[in-house]
Amino acid sequence: MSTVVQSGSTAASSHAPKRSTRRLTDIKYRYPGRYLAAWAALALLIVAALIVAPASLKGDSVWVVTALAGTLALASMGQMLIIMLGAIDLSVPAILAAVAGIIVHYGGDGANVPLVLVAAVAMAVVISTVNGILISVLGLNSLIVTLATFGIVTGLISYSTGVSFSLTGQAPQALQDFAQLSIFRVNACFLVAVVLAALLAGVLHLTRAGRRVAEVGSNPRAARALGVRVTRVRLSSFAAAGLLYGLSGVLLSGFVGTPDSTVGVPYQLATVTAVGIAGGIFAGGPASVASVVVACIFLQLLDQALAILGLSAGARTIVQGAALVIAVAAITVGTVGASSVRRFTRLLRSKS
Repeated sequence: MSTVVQSGSTAASSHAPKRSTRRLTDIKYRYPGRYLAAWAALALLIVAALIVAPASLKGDSVWVVTALAGTLALASMGQMLIIMLGAIDLSVPAILAAVAGIIVHYGGDGANVPLVLVAAVAMAVVISTVNGILISVLGLNSLIVTLATFGIVTGLISYSTGVSFSLTGQAPQALQDFAQLSIFRVNACFLVAVVLAALLAGVLHLTRAGRRVAEVGSNPRAARALGVRVTRVRLSSFAAAGLLYGLSGVLLSGFVGTPDSTVGVPYQLATVTAVGIAGGIFAGGPASVASVVVACIFLQLLDQALAILGLSAGARTIVQGAALVIAVAAITVGTVGASSVRRFTRLLRSKS
């Protein structure tokens, strides 16, 4: 009897390392190393800021950073969905400006503010969906389409509402009160972004429809061969991106208070940079929502620290562009290097 027990325990112990190995493999598959770049960058930045610009981590600075990180995170999550499909959206600034224009122009005294906000977000969804139709149905290049959309929408908004959108140029006071709300120095915009990020991550990882976004982006032909309705997935992703752009525009308008037609200009580069730092694959494929949010915090904290140190807006934009190049290069080199090491190791094992 004792022999049987010992053999059983030996078998159980032999299976334990296998289960542990499988769990580690699953974790590495779900959370590859490229997703850690944003987290590492933020940790290093916090340490550096504590040394050279401690004011960026105190008081009202935290409120500003979390507010702008929240609005950027919403827009970047929309950009992430587009990049997961293997495209890039350059129309983000125009969509944000259009949302702000509708809110300011039609949300004055006596207006039905909730209806105006819904209309503004709906327009963002429509614009992004039109982009999706031109790109996914007609097969046009995403850069050309979204750049054209940027020009057309910006021109229409400026022509119809003017640069300041209205005589007062102010967003509704109720929206300002909410978007400027502070909870323990953390802005409400950031809290909204975190909640929506959790919902988006759940949809992308736990639902069949969500998982198909990465499948279509990685290999649309294989996805179509497996019965996935590729065009429907793409159009749904563009519509969802438009929804996120719209919400970002709403909160950004409320936080700024007096937005104009240039309110979304920084987001053309910033959203792409955030997804790049977060480990997004620009050729299409899976991405990490959490890493995108962390990348947005990194970018806004970096901008705030540099502003405190006296750098101009132009210099800070240069740093932002450099951060994108460095992040993409590091992720690419790391991925290629890891693949080369694995191939070399397998070659040595096969010869031994």
